[in-house]
Amino acid sequence: MSKESQDFAELYENSLKKLEEGTVVEGTIVDIIGEDIFVDLGYKADGVIPRDEFSYSDEKPADKYKVGDTISAYILRMNNGQGNILLSTKRLQVKQLREEFENNVKEDKPVQAKVTDVVNGGVIAESGNIKIFVPQTQLAKKVTDLVEYRGKCVALKIIEYNPEKRKIVGSERKLANEEKQKQVEKTWSEISEGKVVKGTVKQLTDYGAFVDIGGVDGLLHISEISWKQIKHPSEVLRVGQEIEVSILKADTETKKISLGYRKAEDNPWANVKYQVGDIVDGTVVSMKPFGAFVELPDGLEGLVHISNITMRRIAKPQDALEMGQEVTAKVVEVDLDKKRIELSIRELEGAAVEGEAAAEAELQGEQITLDSAMTETAE
Repeated sequence: MSKESQDFAELYENSLKKLEEGTVVEGTIVDIIGEDIFVDLGYKADGVIPRDEFSYSDEKPADKYKVGDTISAYILRMNNGQGNILLSTKRLQVKQLREEFENNVKEDKPVQAKVTDVVNGGVIAESGNIKIFVPQTQLAKKVTDLVEYRGKCVALKIIEYNPEKRKIVGSERKLANEEKQKQVEKTWSEISEGKVVKGTVKQLTDYGAFVDIGGVDGLLHISEISWKQIKHPSEVLRVGQEIEVSILKADTETKKISLGYRKAEDNPWANVKYQVGDIVDGTVVSMKPFGAFVELPDGLEGLVHISNITMRRIAKPQDALEMGQEVTAKVVEVDLDKKRIELSIRELEGAAVEGEAAAEAELQGEQITLDSAMTETAE
């Protein structure tokens, strides 16, 4: 070989890319034959990506690429036995996923994974081709059968990472707790008395309901559920129901929140039409040792004190009244400040007795007059 030819060959070799196995290279697709991709790498030999090194999925090369597209791949071997460089986009994807995974672990960021198997004491989840063991105690929710988790996509915090020993442990619960804490802090930072917020009824008790308003539970007292008197919150609310509540009071030190549900525009006390002396009809809805509550047509309730139920002496309201009984009563007091209406059935009963007595007296008077007239006539 002449010196000039040798110099040209050296210049040509130096102009080519320096490629090594285990590195990532970028090239241009020059052909797609069957399911094999041929790539110009700017090297003396082209690269080839066989179908089994293209993707983990069933995706075909022609579905994603065309001639002239730029593609990156991982070099498996400098010679595949046919003079081409053996490339893999599948291995590159794995490499990129592992790098992303390791960065997330270093930065304490969550990783996305899919549960692929159930094992003794937990489940196996995969992120790329990285297997993560999630103990049952580190799952976000308690389940009786771990099979429920199979196929589920989960977000995990890596709590132990030892790739040399192939020991990678993840926690769904830790991440869920961290997210919940962030939500709690956000909710408290936005809370202000008088603000209307959305919430979900979590629990019903005899004295009220607990409502989740964003990771924080507030107490909705039974007296703040309805303008009507109710015996139990279940008469108006149900667990899981989404409602709008107003924040009546929020104590940042004790972390206690009082809520209101009844709306001002529904307040029947805003436009009370009753006056002392009015005769009203109502239904007995509640009885206490001191009297009976009567529901009036507009939703208000009036109290008939035990002394105002009847003219006869009784030991308890049940001696004269029954639940659901329709009654007619007289309004004897209206106190808007105390939101109280007092009624009396006894006064109407007394008026009726007086009326009967007057009628009887009048009848007797007429009878006496008639008897006198008859006596005078006879004489």
